Amino acid sequence: MRSSTRGWDVRAQLTLWPTALRGLPARHRVKLALHHGIMSGAIPGGTHLVQSVIADEFAVSTHQVREALRDLAAEGFVRIDARGAAVVNQLCRGDLEDIYQIRLLLEPVAVARVAVLVREDTVIRAVKLLAAMESETDAERWAGLDSGFHRALSESGNSPRQAAILENLREHSARYVQHSILAAPGRARESSAEHEEIMRAVMKGDSDAAADAMFRHLDGTLAALRVREVTQPAGAHAGARQPIGGPAGVRGEGERPPSAGGREQDSPEGQHWLYTPR
Repeated sequence: MRSSTRGWDVRAQLTLWPTALRGLPARHRVKLALHHGIMSGAIPGGTHLVQSVIADEFAVSTHQVREALRDLAAEGFVRIDARGAAVVNQLCRGDLEDIYQIRLLLEPVAVARVAVLVREDTVIRAVKLLAAMESETDAERWAGLDSGFHRALSESGNSPRQAAILENLREHSARYVQHSILAAPGRARESSAEHEEIMRAVMKGDSDAAADAMFRHLDGTLAALRVREVTQPAGAHAGARQPIGGPAGVRGEGERPPSAGGREQDSPEGQHWLYTPR
């Protein structure tokens, strides 16, 4: 028997959105809502996205939901099988390593370009984000500010294509960055110091130093993300260990997610449904 998770409340989520977003065409509205749920962890990896139920929740056609899911699949957030069933992608360790290896190649080059083309508005925006990170105590919000800092730099590098590639890579890894903070004590302080080093190099126009600082920063984050286990909170099974790395945990190739009771499910797929049957 397939298990189900607590339903994701679409209506409650939409009431929090700006009116301008709620007024978007149906396909884009559905895509943004699902994207928001995936990025926030409200829709965990492995969740089955049932087209008919989503269409009913949004009062749109299944065709519009299908188009939204295709857009998300093209961006790598869901996968669609031959029957048209969509499942939220779950990053495994290999995927995360690949993402960071690509970032290690591209992002130092991008920040070196920023240092050469340094602009006052970029510096102001990035410094404000660093200041906000300094006082932020919530891991999820901290991770969002971290993404914003990297985005501010890559967008000012005068290469829209490179910025778009990096944004997609950051979106896929953002769900897990907060867990590097939880898994590695002191990582937030280390990361803040690395961000400041990057900014000092950018403000001096030193492209080599900026690239080197960015490389060491990303390498440090990847090292922290490799720490996959932390002790479960009080109330969990005695002696059990909880995988760390994302809303549903980063799993190794072929690993299966544990059930609420700490045992693995009978099937590696089908554990999560977007909505609990009414």
